[in-house]
Amino acid sequence: MIAVLCFMVQNGYGLYDDVNGERIPGLARFSHLVDLEEPLPLTFMETYSITECTAELSTSCYAGMLILQAMGLGGWMFDGIDRYTVLGASGDPEVPGLGFRYDTDERWPLPNPTGLAGAFEGSCPPHYPDMRAAVEAFAGRKFGPGGPFHQDTPGPWRESPRVRSSAQVHSEEFKERVAIMAQYIYDRFGKFPGTVPSIFVLTYLQAHHLDLEFYNAHFGPGAYLKTHADHMARWHGGGGAAPE
Repeated sequence: MIAVLCFMVQNGYGLYDDVNGERIPGLARFSHLVDLEEPLPLTFMETYSITECTAELSTSCYAGMLILQAMGLGGWMFDGIDRYTVLGASGDPEVPGLGFRYDTDERWPLPNPTGLAGAFEGSCPPHYPDMRAAVEAFAGRKFGPGGPFHQDTPGPWRESPRVRSSAQVHSEEFKERVAIMAQYIYDRFGKFPGTVPSIFVLTYLQAHHLDLEFYNAHFGPGAYLKTHADHMARWHGGGGAAPE
């Protein structure tokens, strides 16, 4: 969502709170950066953000399926497991899930996971003191050491330092503009983003060895690939159960 707010400012878009029918205060001094007369609705931009994430996660799972097939492993891409239970927001101490931190608020119909401390932390409080700090950290990941737009980050180009460093670094004014919008969302809704979960899981990919004897007994030829037939011998030095 921070990236989407940056995209908006880079392209001259403003934002307004269509849920509460409010304009975001403090943006008038940035009218030279964005069009404040025709801002985009918050709900649209947050739906846009979660759709972007969903597309990327689904694509990565599909890529994982192709890798499993090439390695000769079985796998399945699926949905249907309650995402709050998986992350740790089941409400039952006996079902900790992945142990992600989550909060509740009378304004929210569902709990809101924000991350797993030290492992996968959302760019929002309580993992950052405020949204200005989260925006600063986001910019650091983009332009700081190891980031995709830092001149010392290795790359495939003949002149990787020049290519990496050619991106326009977010100015202090730019980051302040983004932070004002982000902080408004957090203050008004009690979380960031305001209308979608801070952290969510959607599509799952499992990996396993195929029971070739089962497939040989109950399926016809072509039920699995040669990579599956050869997997145990190639990867584990053992025999498989190739079709007769």
